[in-house]
Amino acid sequence: MRYILFLMIASLIFNSSCSSLAKPKRAISSSEQMGIDLSREANLIVDMVSTREIKSENCEGELGNLIRDYQLMTPQNIDLTVLKNDGQLILDQSFKARIALHSLLEVMPRSCKMKLKELNLLMRASEDYVGILFYNDPQISASSIKFDEQPVPIMENAAYHPYHVGIGLDASSKFEFKNGDIMITKGVSFVSSTISEIAHPRSLFSHIVFVHVDKKTKEVTTLESYVGKGVGIYKIEDALKNENARILVLRSRDSELASRAADYMFEKVTELKKKNKIIPYDYQLDFSDNSKLSCEEVVYDSFKQVSNGNVILPEAMSQITMVDEKFLKRVGLKKGAMMTPADMETDSRFDIVLDWTDYRLMRDSWRKDAILGEMFRWIDEYNYQIHENLSSIAAKAIWSTRYIPKLWGMLAKLSGIPKDFTKDVPSLTISTMASLKTIGGIMLPIIEKVDEEYFAKNGKWMSTDMLREALEKFRESKPKDLRKVFSEERAVELPNY
Repeated sequence: MRYILFLMIASLIFNSSCSSLAKPKRAISSSEQMGIDLSREANLIVDMVSTREIKSENCEGELGNLIRDYQLMTPQNIDLTVLKNDGQLILDQSFKARIALHSLLEVMPRSCKMKLKELNLLMRASEDYVGILFYNDPQISASSIKFDEQPVPIMENAAYHPYHVGIGLDASSKFEFKNGDIMITKGVSFVSSTISEIAHPRSLFSHIVFVHVDKKTKEVTTLESYVGKGVGIYKIEDALKNENARILVLRSRDSELASRAADYMFEKVTELKKKNKIIPYDYQLDFSDNSKLSCEEVVYDSFKQVSNGNVILPEAMSQITMVDEKFLKRVGLKKGAMMTPADMETDSRFDIVLDWTDYRLMRDSWRKDAILGEMFRWIDEYNYQIHENLSSIAAKAIWSTRYIPKLWGMLAKLSGIPKDFTKDVPSLTISTMASLKTIGGIMLPIIEKVDEEYFAKNGKWMSTDMLREALEKFRESKPKDLRKVFSEERAVELPNY
C-alpha cells in the first residue's frame, strides 16, 4: 500500500487525461500499516490500470509492490468492523481490481504473468477472509456436505451468496454457458490440495472443465478427465456440484475457435463411447501424446488440434520446483514447466466471465492447502519420506484384486476405492492417494483445533502463514502418529517403482 497523498488529491481534480503526469513512488507509512484498507487498495489498482501506470516495462516491479501490499493484509492488520459492515463493497471492488489487472495481460511478459499469479492468490486470500466474516457462514468440513443433494451452484443463485460476472454481463440475469467455455475449479480433497500446492506459484485451483453446448439442442455438458476414469462427458449440473469450493469461468476471445475445439473433443469422446472405448487418464502427463489425457490436456489438445498447432495453452506455465525426484515420480510429475489449471486465469486470450465461491468451505480448503504445502516443504527441506502404512498397504492389496470381478466389487466397497476405476491406474498412484489421505487425516484435526481456538479467542481466523507456522510447531513436536507414516527417516520408505 504505497499510497501517494499527491496522487489521491490529484485524482479528485483531474481526469484520466492527467495520466501523462509523472507520479512519485508510492511509500507506505507506519500508520497505514496499522490500518490496512482493502477497499482503498483495490481502487488504487483500478486507478493504476486506467491511468496506464502499469506498463510492460515496469509491470514486474509494480506487481511486486502490490504483492508486498497484500502480504501486509493479515487479519491482525485489518479492521474487522469495516469488513463486517462493508464486506460486499470490498468484495465487489476487489473483483474489479482483478479484472483490471487481467486486462493488462496482453502487454505483460511472462515474468509479469507469473507475478500476477502470486498477486491473484493474495487478493483471493483477502477476499475469502472478508467473505467469511461478512456473510458469517459457519465454517464446515467438506466431508459433512452431500454435494449431490446441494442446490446447483451458479444455476440456483438464491441458494448461495452473490457471484461476480465479467464486463458486459448482467449478474441479475441467468448465466448462460457458451460452447468452448473453460471452468477452472477448486476441489476439497487432499488430492485437490496436492495439485494446487505442488507447483510454483501456488494457486487456488485444481481442476479444468471444458464446456460443450450442443448447437441444435442447446444441451450443456462438460468434458473432463479424472484419475481412474479417463475422459468423459458429464451433465453441467453434475460438474457444478462436484465438490467445488470455487469456480472460475473463462471465455475465449476467439469464440469460433473455442467452439470448434469443444466440438472436436465432444465428437471424439462420443465416437469412442459408441465403440465402448475411452481416452484413458494420462498418469505421465505427456502433452506430446494425445492418446491419453489429463484434465489440463483435454483443453490443451483440443485447441492445439483445431488450430493446427498455432494455439498452445497456456501462455505462461507454472513451475515444478521440488527437488525430490522420488516423490515427483510417485505423483506422476517431473521438475520444470507444467501446465496447471490456474495457468488459464493469466492467459490473455481468455476473459473472466464468472467467479463463484462457497464461503462455507474456505477454512477447510485453506487448512488442507496449508497441510499439503507444508508436506512438500518438509520433503524438500528436511528429506521427509512417505512410509508404508496400513492404509497404503491395504490399498495396493485391494487394488491387486481388480481383475477378479466378484472379489473386486466387494473389496472396492469396503475400501472406498471407486468400483468403476479403470484398471490402468498405477498401484503407486492408489497407494499415494491413500497415504496422502492418512497423513492429512492426522494433521487436519490438529490445525482445525488451533484455528478454531484462535477464532474463539480473537474473533478472527488465522492467516495462512499462521496455519503453516502451527503445522511447523506440530512437526517439531515429533508426533508419533505422524512419524509412523511421514518423517525424515528413510529406512522404511515405500519402494520406488
